[in-house]
Amino acid sequence: MTDFPDLRVIDPLNTAARAVNRALTEALRPYGMSFAQFCMIDLIDRGGPHYPSSLARKLDIETSTMASTLKRAEGAGFIIRSPDPNDARGVVVTLTDHSREILPEARAAVLAIEARCAESVSGEEREGGIGFLKNIWRS
Repeated sequence: MTDFPDLRVIDPLNTAARAVNRALTEALRPYGMSFAQFCMIDLIDRGGPHYPSSLARKLDIETSTMASTLKRAEGAGFIIRSPDPNDARGVVVTLTDHSREILPEARAAVLAIEARCAESVSGEEREGGIGFLKNIWRS
């Protein structure tokens, strides 16, 4: 026997995160995109062309992770990386027509997962839970 305490926060949080990730993976599978790609495509659609570094910063991921996400997204036909017209050393990321076509349905699929996550929780509990999640790990 051990006197190690139950992980009352980490264990349910990790279990829920895995379940949500599985649901998002399944919901986005018909569109051929990962949730990371969805987040990037959504961000570009809302804010226009971006530099890879600004995408990484806004999505709170490492630049090396962003580079591999961009490579896979470009290979899948979701984005175009073009030379920056203002700086020949830079690259600007834009969406393809294909991304714009499938994004409304992909957003609906993600929103369905969002609704499912919240369906059994009252408004007050939901707001408290959102606050808890936002404050649980501050970088």
